[in-house]
Formats: sequence, C-alpha cells, structure tokens
Amino acid sequence: MSFQFYAVMQILLLLLVLPSVKCVGSRIVGGVSVPIAKYPYQLSLRYQGSHICGATILAPQLAISAAHCFETEGAYSVKAGVSDLAEPGVVVHVTKAQIHPLHNSNSNDYDVALLFLASPLAFSDDVRPVHLPPIGGPYVVLTGTLGKTSGWGKTHQHSKEAHSSRLNMVELPVWDQEYCADVYYGQITRRMFCAGWPQGGRDSCQGDSGGPFVIEGVLYGIVSTGMGCAEPGYPGVYTDVQVIRSFIAEYGGI
Repeated sequence: MSFQFYAVMQILLLLLVLPSVKCVGSRIVGGVSVPIAKYPYQLSLRYQGSHICGATILAPQLAISAAHCFETEGAYSVKAGVSDLAEPGVVVHVTKAQIHPLHNSNSNDYDVALLFLASPLAFSDDVRPVHLPPIGGPYVVLTGTLGKTSGWGKTHQHSKEAHSSRLNMVELPVWDQEYCADVYYGQITRRMFCAGWPQGGRDSCQGDSGGPFVIEGVLYGIVSTGMGCAEPGYPGVYTDVQVIRSFIAEYGGI
C-alpha cells in the first residue's frame, strides 16, 4: 500500500466522524503559544503600525507574504524577533511589494507577494530565514504530511479582537488535492493546496494570512484563504510554494 493511498484513507476515515464532532470554531485548539526562537523566520506584517498579516523571512532584505494582504495602498512594515507583539522587536519598512503578475483577487489564485525591505535584518537566534524548496526540483506530493503554520491571527473566528498578541503554532495535515477541490466546488487551482483537520477545531484564521506553512524547516505554503476558520470539513487553503518557486527566483533572485 503506497504512502499516498494510506494518507488519503486516513483523511477519509476522519471525515466519517464529522457528524459526532462539535465545531468549536477556534484557531489553535490543541495548538500552543510558541517562542519566536523556534520559528525565527516568522514576521508580523504591519499596515500603518498595526498587525494585519504574517510574512516569512527569505533573505536579509527579502520576505514573502500573500498578495491579498496588500489590497490597500499605504505604509507597510514588518516586525521581527518577537513572540509578543507588544515587544519592540525589530521594525523595518517595506519599500516594495512585488505581487505575482498573475494574481487574481477574486479567486485568490497566485496569492503571493515578495517584500523588499528598506534595510537588512540582522540574523540571530530570533531572526533567521526559512529554507525554500529547490528550484526546478521534482514536485513533492505532500498528502497526509503534517506541516506547521504559525502567526498572530484570531484565536476564535468570532473574536472581537483583531488578532492575538502572542505567537501561536498548530500542526495540520495536507489534504488530497482532488478531494479538496471537490470540497471547494472546483475552486482549488494548481497553485493551491489544502491543510487542516477534517473534524475542524484547528486552523489558521484572520490575521494569519501570508504566514508560513513549514514542513521540516522548508516553506511549502503561504496562508491564503478558506471557509471561515476551523470549520469541520473545510480545510485552510495555502499558496503552493513549490509551484510559484520560479516567481521567487525571478523577482527575488534566490
């Protein structure tokens, strides 16, 4: 029995128990607050000084986030090196956000943007770049694999707070691509993949957009969209970094 078939069967078996599971509608149920030193590539993307999205360090003056985080013109910056957003950390202005030329704001296809920073980040135990998939390497099928997503997003879908002050992390399994496309009525493109627990209860949420989905230290996904937060049967949708890797190489030079 192949690993992929076994992983798909695990997900389908979990789906069978959905009617007996109560939706808690929360992010990081079963997840944890984490120190930035464990996820030093994590950035807070800020608009006019307030947290709006996540981002990920790629190089001293380069980061990556979701294109839909830049729907409003204005002053953007990133904060690095903190677990608690109340801490001062290191704040650097974004001089340019290079949105993928094929980005579709209606479908969220090609939901990725490269961020060019005004000054280089000084790397330390709390500030460090993530690894990227190789350029032109064979596509790695991730179905059933657990990845880690982190951020300062809402801890409950209906929370009145815009975001959490503490960095949180949750592990989520990648779904079979065809099954996820069926769940989302064919709206999942080749540039996307889905991850989440079929019974709900753990997910990324508003304020986590643009943040990382990492497997064994490698950035495979960018938090993009989904149906609510942690809803049973509806996984989160992520931009597939393997598929848009050439965009990073062309515009970011890495």
